[in-house]
Amino acid sequence: MASQDQLIEVVNIIGSLVRSAHLKRVLSALDPNPPLNFWRVMHGNLLDIAVLEWCKLFGSDDEEHQKTHWKNVVADRDAFRAELLRTLGIDTKAWESYWKEMKAYRDQYLVHRDFSKSDVTKFPRLDLALESSCVYYGYVIAELRKQKVARYPDDLRAYGKAFADQAKAIGEKALEATRDLKERVY
Repeated sequence: MASQDQLIEVVNIIGSLVRSAHLKRVLSALDPNPPLNFWRVMHGNLLDIAVLEWCKLFGSDDEEHQKTHWKNVVADRDAFRAELLRTLGIDTKAWESYWKEMKAYRDQYLVHRDFSKSDVTKFPRLDLALESSCVYYGYVIAELRKQKVARYPDDLRAYGKAFADQAKAIGEKALEATRDLKERVY
């Protein structure tokens, strides 16, 4: 059984992933090709953080070094895996393909630099990362509720939408405030 501290750390990681992914989506929708390096760095860093956080939850399952991986938290792995695939609407092969894509991006581009493999031409999509995190969050919140921990939202999707709505309002003002600036550092 996972400890309360372990469950809370999973919630914190999922929160970071959800905020990063939604902010990346919002900024990309508002200006997919910003002229300022400031915004380009933001776009890239948000993707990178979302991938890194997802890998803490679903990447390598080393029990000693990755205590937040779902296999080291969930009591009934088979039931969780079945619920995950059902909710995502994919099969094991599609999940493994997505997992490999996310891990490859993390391993070859973010944390290591393998020059023979690290020419990134395809960036990971975050749809399955968000949905898989919602499944994991549902499990973790249910466990925390059994322990009488109630300070986290029940509905991660509603939280993500509220965050995205607020981020959109902020992003619109921030982009407007920088619209007349010209890039001076290349």
